[in-house]
Amino acid sequence: MTPPYFLLGTCGHVDHGKSALIKALTGFEGDTSAHEKERGITIDLSFSSLKMPGRTLGFIDVPGHKSLVSTMVGGSFGFDAGLFVVDANEGLKEQSLEHALVLSLLKIPCILVLSKADKCLNIEATKEAICHALKPYHLNILGVLACSVYDLESIQTLKDFLNTYPFSKRQAGLDLEQLFRLYVDRVFVLPGRGVAVSGSVWGGCVQKGDKLLIAPLNQAVGVKTLHQHGQEVQKVGLHERVALQLQGVKAQDLKVGMLLTTKGYLRGFDRLDVLLGTYDKDPLKHNQSVGVQIGTHKLNARVLVLEYPYATLVLDAPVFACYLDTAIISINQRVWGAAKVLNPIVDLLKKPVKLPLLKALAQGDLKTAFSLLVRAHKKGFGLLSSMQRFGCTQQHALEIARDLKGVLLDSRDFVLYPQETLKNVIHTLKNIYAKNPQALLSAKSLNSKHSYISPHLANLAFDILAKEGLLKQERGLWLLAGLELDKLQDKLQERLYKLLLEGQLTPQAPYNLYDHLDIERQVGDNALKALCQQKKVIRLCHNVFIAQIALTKALKAMLEILRVSGYLDVQLIKDKLGLSRKYAIAYLEHLDKLGYTHNQQGRRTLKNPPQV
Repeated sequence: MTPPYFLLGTCGHVDHGKSALIKALTGFEGDTSAHEKERGITIDLSFSSLKMPGRTLGFIDVPGHKSLVSTMVGGSFGFDAGLFVVDANEGLKEQSLEHALVLSLLKIPCILVLSKADKCLNIEATKEAICHALKPYHLNILGVLACSVYDLESIQTLKDFLNTYPFSKRQAGLDLEQLFRLYVDRVFVLPGRGVAVSGSVWGGCVQKGDKLLIAPLNQAVGVKTLHQHGQEVQKVGLHERVALQLQGVKAQDLKVGMLLTTKGYLRGFDRLDVLLGTYDKDPLKHNQSVGVQIGTHKLNARVLVLEYPYATLVLDAPVFACYLDTAIISINQRVWGAAKVLNPIVDLLKKPVKLPLLKALAQGDLKTAFSLLVRAHKKGFGLLSSMQRFGCTQQHALEIARDLKGVLLDSRDFVLYPQETLKNVIHTLKNIYAKNPQALLSAKSLNSKHSYISPHLANLAFDILAKEGLLKQERGLWLLAGLELDKLQDKLQERLYKLLLEGQLTPQAPYNLYDHLDIERQVGDNALKALCQQKKVIRLCHNVFIAQIALTKALKAMLEILRVSGYLDVQLIKDKLGLSRKYAIAYLEHLDKLGYTHNQQGRRTLKNPPQV
C-alpha cells in the first residue's frame, strides 16, 4: 500500500528562517538561483520532500517578501497544512499577519513554528504573546513548537511531530474533489523530451497515459510521464506535487495560471456570484476594482454588490471556477480577503430571485437552489454541468431533483422543468395541429423544432393529447386521430414538391422544409428520395435539392451567360442570377458533371454544348 502523502507549506515574514528550516528538515537548499542568493530571500516557490516512516511530506517554501504575496497565495491553495514560521525574537511582522490571513481564508490548519528560539530569552512568554495576537485570525493551530536550526534536538522534535500527527486531506466533502484539477505554476522544457508543467493537484488523480484538457486553450493533451520530487511515478493524487510531461502542446502556448483538468466538465465564464469574507477590513464598494486569484491564475475584476456580502465579480477574462472554490481578493496588491464561489455559471436572474439562490448555495442547500432555478427557467434547467455548478455528480443531482415537488424530471437528458412547461408544450402541439392538420411529428422532431423540449417532455405531452383523443400514434409518428397515415404520406410528396417549385433556383434546405411542413425528418427524407427517383427533383449536393423544371431553367441561363461572356465563375453567376455562393457553386459543379464545361481553377469555359 502506498504511504500517505501530505503537502505542507512554509509561510511567514521574510528572513524569519523558513528556507533554513526546510534545509534542516530535508537537506534541500531552497534559495538556489543566483538572484535569490544575491538578495537572500526566496523569490519563487521552492519544492522539496521528506520521506518518513509511514508517510511522505511534500514541502512548498513560499516567499515571505511583501512584493511576492501573490506567489505565496498561488502556492497555498494545495496545502494540507502550513508551517507558519515566526522569528521568536522579532515576533509577528507585516507579512506574518498577511500570511496568517491567507491561511485563515483558505482554512488551512497550521503548525506554529517559533524559529531562532536559541536566541529567545523567554520562549514561553513569546509563545503566549504570539498565540494571543493570532486569535482574531481564527487559525486552526495544530501545535506550537520552538526550533532552532542550530539545535538538532528541536529539529528532531519537529520531525517527530510531523511524522506522528494525524494529518488529513483538506476537503469540503464534495463530489468535485474526485475531478482532476491542477493550476500550472511552472512551465519548462525537458531537453530531448518535450514540454512539462508542474503544480499541486486540487482534486482527483492523474496517471501516466491520461488524456487531459488545457481548459483556457480548449486543447487536449496526453500525459507521457509523471515526476514527483525527482522520481518518476505512475499516479499522483489530491494535494500532491507533480510535474507532468505533456504531448500535444507547445511550450510557448502554455502559461502559469492555466488549468489542466479532465475533459467534459468545466466551462469558462467571466462572471462569478460570490460570498465575500475577510477579517478586520473595510467592506468592498460597489463597482470597486480588485485583484482576484484562484490557484496561480491571477486576473482583475469589478465588484457588483448585490446585498453585502453577496456580490458578482465581473472578470477581465474567463475562469473555470467551481462551486465553493475560494478566490483570494486583493486591493493594491495587498490581500483584502476572500470570495467563496457560489454560482460559477451565472444566470441572468433578477435580484429577488438571485439573492435567495445565493443564500441557499451558501448554506449548501442544493434542494432549495434547484427549486429556485427550475422556477426561474421556464424552458428547463439542465443538470449536465452539476459538477462545476454544484460540486456534485449528475447522478447525485438527479437524487436531489427526485425529491422536489411540482417539478418534472427528465433523467435521461438531465433536465428539470416546472409543471407549467408541460402545459406550454401541450398548447404548442395543439397550435401546430390546428394550423397544419397534416403534421406528422415525433418526439425527436419536436425537439429539433423546439430545442428546449426534450424527447421525454415531448412524449409526456403527446401521451396526454392521445388520452384526450386529439392525437394517435402510428409507426412512431403522431397524427390527428381522424386521419390515415398512408394517405398523409402520399400527399406529403405533393406538398414537398410544391415548396421546392416555389423556391425556384434557391429552394430551402430539406430540414427547413420539414420544419415548415411539421413533419419528422425521416418521413421527409423518404418523400424527398421518392421525388428524386421519379426524376421530379434533382439533388445537386448535400443539402441542395431542386425541382427538375427549375434546374432546366438554371442550366439554360448559365449556358446563355457562357455564350455571351465566354466564361463562367462563381462571381459572374452571383451577379447575373442573384444567387448566393452556395447555390452558385452547386450549379457550376452540376454543369461540370454534365460535361458541358472546362474547369480551370474555378473558371469555366464552354465545351460540347447541348443541342437546344
